[in-house]
Amino acid sequence: MRLFFALPLPTDVKERLQPTLDAARRAAGESVGFTRLEQIHFTLAFLGEQPSPDKALAAGEVLRDQDAFELAIGGAGAFPNTARPRVLWLGVTEGAAQLMVAADRLRRALRDSGFMPEERPFRPHLTVGRVRPRGEKTARQALAAIAPGELARCTVRHACLMQSVLGKSGATHTLVRAYEFR
Repeated sequence: MRLFFALPLPTDVKERLQPTLDAARRAAGESVGFTRLEQIHFTLAFLGEQPSPDKALAAGEVLRDQDAFELAIGGAGAFPNTARPRVLWLGVTEGAAQLMVAADRLRRALRDSGFMPEERPFRPHLTVGRVRPRGEKTARQALAAIAPGELARCTVRHACLMQSVLGKSGATHTLVRAYEFR
């Protein structure tokens, strides 16, 4: 089973992001494949294919030591950069430090359990689109269509272990377990 740890967003936050993402989608046209609104989340750790969720479930228990925190979403950018955009993202204007603490704590627990999480430093972001070949110019237009400033805010109260099943119409994400914060 294909597993990842995520920080989900409440429905009302996704709804507040909808107009921003719609504006970016219109500006990009077919050059960017945008993430479906219901699947937008912060990925804390991607585990890939695993024979069982048991070790991941146990490692995730460390997330229960995280305090709930305020998170504000704002700003936009691209990986690897805006000159060669491949992935479009929304950033974090408040709560990034707490999100990084949760991700680092989880990654240490995963390493201790025998997983090999990414070595790159964790960068809090919401992946909102993937740029198709030769779509760089309109991807930059999509980023320009995103208004500056805070786009949405919420209190983060839990993280989740999710299963991802790939299909013809994209991935389907299913909750395996939620880990409530303090």
